[in-house]
Amino acid sequence: MSLKSAPDNLELFGQQIFHWHLELSSKCALKCPRCPRTELPGRYKVTEMSLDFVKKIFAPERLLYVKKILMNGGQGDAIYCSDFIRIIKYLKSAKRDLQLCIITNGSYKEKEWWQETAQVLNKNDIIIFSIDGWDQESNEKYRVNSHFESIMEGIKTLRQFNSEIYIVWSAIIFKFNQDKIDHIKELAKSMGVDSFNVVQSRLFGSINPDYIDPNLGYDPLEPDKDFIESSNTNRGFYINFTKRFAGVTINPTIYKFIKEYEKDYEDSYISPLCRIGERGLYIDAEGILYPCSWISHPFKIQASKRRNKSIVWEKSLFVEHKDCFDLKKHSLEDVIQHPYWIKLQCSWLDSKKAFVECEKHCHQSASKRKINILMKKINNANHKKTLQAVKDYRREIES
Repeated sequence: MSLKSAPDNLELFGQQIFHWHLELSSKCALKCPRCPRTELPGRYKVTEMSLDFVKKIFAPERLLYVKKILMNGGQGDAIYCSDFIRIIKYLKSAKRDLQLCIITNGSYKEKEWWQETAQVLNKNDIIIFSIDGWDQESNEKYRVNSHFESIMEGIKTLRQFNSEIYIVWSAIIFKFNQDKIDHIKELAKSMGVDSFNVVQSRLFGSINPDYIDPNLGYDPLEPDKDFIESSNTNRGFYINFTKRFAGVTINPTIYKFIKEYEKDYEDSYISPLCRIGERGLYIDAEGILYPCSWISHPFKIQASKRRNKSIVWEKSLFVEHKDCFDLKKHSLEDVIQHPYWIKLQCSWLDSKKAFVECEKHCHQSASKRKINILMKKINNANHKKTLQAVKDYRREIES
């Protein structure tokens, strides 16, 4: 049975619940060198969500308030979840206008699997394929163990069986593809995708010396400095091919929350993007709830750039008190009313108590930049060479 329109109540105990981020699986077929799974092996339990767990969290009465669910992997890839198709069937049958945004490398699935997926999704939904190359050899330079032929088959099958799904080809700029970006863009266009996303990363040797190859003396993956993400720019630059957009957007809701909460955090140390829904409430593959995925990423030690404060991974809140945030053991209401969750929220207002993990991405100055970027309207730049368009985009954002 489909649900009626959601009431205008998108919070639960002061926590936004319209935007979610699910880590359906911590399994992945790839071995990308700068993925946390590769860099910090053993920090993730290899597991996955079940349909029963998703039904428990997203019962029909809760789905009334949910506008978007992102299925993106920091630990793995959603498409390798055994219950993936059953989960999306449940969510879309319960609420047809719910937006699912699925980000995947796209490797190793059969045509029939993609056909079944295509038949579940509709015009509100987005599938983003992370593809950095133009053939098997080039794509494997970073997406190690990817399978280019099956990825192309997936895109072709989705488009063949569902013309409404919004499909994005997303490419990170590396040294090996920097001069081939326009070639990749044209390949993406020929495959019938709606949009090409050029991604700028910070995971390079000039920012983190650990990425410098000791034998070479430099980072072989690092592109020119104009194409490395800076603190003033947005990671993604979209070039639209089809002059259409996914059927729903959460931006109007985010704008509403920005206006509602800007006074609360006007003088705060942390301006939490999770509070306004720019970041989705995150559930990892084990069922642990976090304010966002950023705070879940494992690290060895994390130190503040502004205060004499640091934290080691083993002593961080969501490691030391993991059971308190476990949605397999507790209800959502119990978790977000737990003293430790409240402690985290209260810390945003106090520079002495603020969590280092939150400060990294949501210090007030960083959040304001991200919100300004969100609010700006950048003109499409199809007529330009892609790299020139990225440079122009950076200048406009930074102005």
